[in-house]
Amino acid sequence: MAITRPIRQMLGKDLFDPALPIFVNRAVETFQLTEHRHDFLEISYVGEGAGTHHVGAETFPVAHGDIFFLPVGISHVFRPSTAAPKHPLVVYNCVIAPEAARRLAEAVPGGEALLPLLASGGCRRFRDPYGEFYRLIQRLHYEYLTDQPGREASLHQGVLALLLCLFRLDARQGGESGTAVASTRFETVLETIHGRFDQELTARELAAIAGIGERQFHRLFAKQAGMPLKAYHQNVRIREACRLLRTTDRKISDIAAAVGYQDIAYFNALFKRKNGMSPRAYRKGEPG
Repeated sequence: MAITRPIRQMLGKDLFDPALPIFVNRAVETFQLTEHRHDFLEISYVGEGAGTHHVGAETFPVAHGDIFFLPVGISHVFRPSTAAPKHPLVVYNCVIAPEAARRLAEAVPGGEALLPLLASGGCRRFRDPYGEFYRLIQRLHYEYLTDQPGREASLHQGVLALLLCLFRLDARQGGESGTAVASTRFETVLETIHGRFDQELTARELAAIAGIGERQFHRLFAKQAGMPLKAYHQNVRIREACRLLRTTDRKISDIAAAVGYQDIAYFNALFKRKNGMSPRAYRKGEPG
């Protein structure tokens, strides 16, 4: 006799505000939540920790950077790898009513390209190559929790940005053309920069990853990124410094070293040039 698991039905009407068909949360997954299916579209992002994601009859190991697009009717549940509170499995969830997602895609020029993704019947899994999706969903979660002017418009814009990011990830995963291969190699270069921003990365090393010559790499990188390699690398480092200044009380010299700058005077000058204020003023929220 087959053993059936209890699967709970979740309804969007229990999550959505009456005039807003969008819900965003940050959940610490436990062993208490039962497997469930729902009548809405869900985008889940693993923000911290590790564990497993049970989707229908399949089980996926998950870690930071895993993304799942879950259509209507698919049963699923996340499970942490450990019950220890020091190592939580944290998942960001963006939920939207299917008809609202379709209207949103159709409302913007070119948005019809997103419709096949929205209509897909199975779970789709992606990887966040260099943290872009993480930043988008963190921003969306912040907007959802606050009551700033234009909140509804900002939330719809944020959901559209997530869908567009998934659409592009889907194209990269499925593409076989030379353009798709080149795009994937460029994404690997960006992932390397974002993952090793504190190190000195040479154009020769990155060009080898891209599979092209150094001179061609400089030209193509500037075209794809909109700026030279050095400027892009600096921007990644300074953005990380901004995050550390906002979220920690570490010394500025420690933060400078953590993002790859041992010369504190150079770091201070570069930070001010990029942000219009010193690191100390940025941390205090003072004008430049």
